[in-house]
Amino acid sequence: MAIQDLYEKACDAIERANYDYAVELLREVLRQNPAFPDARVALRGTERRREQERGKRIGALIAMPFRMMLAAVLGTLSKPIKRLEVYEDFLKEYPSSFWGLMGAGAAACKAGYSDEGIRIYQDAQRLKPDNKSVLRALVNRLAEEQRSPEAVPYGERLLAISPKNRDLEREVRGLQASGHMKTSGMETAKSFRDVIRDKDGAEQMEREGRMVVAKSDMLAQVEKGEAALAEDPQHPTKILGLANLYLNTDQLAKARRLLLVKHKELPDSFDIRARLGDVQMIVYDQSIATARREGDEEKLAELQERRTRFAVKEFEWRHEQHPTDREVLTHLGKAYLDAKRYNEAIATFQEVVTDPRFGLTSARMLGQCFTAKGQYDLALEQYTRALKAHPDMDREGKELCYSLAETYEAMGNGEDALKTYKRIYSKDINFMDVSEKVDALGK
Repeated sequence: MAIQDLYEKACDAIERANYDYAVELLREVLRQNPAFPDARVALRGTERRREQERGKRIGALIAMPFRMMLAAVLGTLSKPIKRLEVYEDFLKEYPSSFWGLMGAGAAACKAGYSDEGIRIYQDAQRLKPDNKSVLRALVNRLAEEQRSPEAVPYGERLLAISPKNRDLEREVRGLQASGHMKTSGMETAKSFRDVIRDKDGAEQMEREGRMVVAKSDMLAQVEKGEAALAEDPQHPTKILGLANLYLNTDQLAKARRLLLVKHKELPDSFDIRARLGDVQMIVYDQSIATARREGDEEKLAELQERRTRFAVKEFEWRHEQHPTDREVLTHLGKAYLDAKRYNEAIATFQEVVTDPRFGLTSARMLGQCFTAKGQYDLALEQYTRALKAHPDMDREGKELCYSLAETYEAMGNGEDALKTYKRIYSKDINFMDVSEKVDALGK
């Protein structure tokens, strides 16, 4: 069967809620062509919908040991495409695994499927919007692919998390500057070398020219997506695929307009309604980033408050639709925490803290809630238990250590705070503002 026919058959299976069959068809599509447009997006969405319908399974309890065994298997594989297939096998059962998505993204890029790798990283970033590792991966990959305008929002988000990182600030400014090529007259020049005389500048512009070609390719994909949707205007997978293409080509307004129209036409589609909510939060994030750059503190505070209220309302609705979805609960707990509704946040995180997928995040958020309420003993209990379960000084370990140190600091226990900050400092001097913390407390 032709690969396009396989894909269309998979889409039909999704419409009939025959998710097992759709997953197998989409996996076959990707085995034949790992870069087949939208196939991996459809696959992951189908796997997650199937996971929601199944509810909590015993298999989820052994995800961590399985992950450890999988890591050992991956260590024996030298070919990136084989590594990608093994990660896909893992994601078939655990489609919301951040670890699995990060590994699959890296394998796809290593195998030469950069666009697929970027899409996988974007999926991982939607699970953990402020995760530094995935934000950094997206910035690096998009910049390497000469897609600087797309890299800018991720770089700005990184900078918002680490505002004192001067090297990162310069990097983001460079990405922003390279996105202004169209206003510099280069499009009408006979050659880039006609625009400026020095060799280095000419080579830089030629690199930016390749970026425009990549953007043109993406816009061509948008046209294909629009044509496909015109043939079947109420096909949820095609609607979501086109919305994602709009987002990937910086056409946020078009994505929002499309989803608004299709939500009215298909009011019972959870996926379309949820994606519309995601897009609205992106709109808020961009407005917040603009206000921060302009130094408008009053507008910044207002936008942050509005986004927080929206997020609470959005994730409360999603929780009503899927009350057993632990991922939605985690997002809801974060929204309550941002809204300073600490008791509701605590109750929410206590529901998911035993889930291996969200346990560390929930423990850290619980600690933040208890700290905000001045219940430092309970906060220390959460951080200490989480660090015993996760002693590695990877990203999550450093975040837990940092939160623990902050709690010691809030208690006025400078000695233990300094010891804990130094634990991070000895591994990663550039983590957040740990260097400044060590200098200040060490005096």
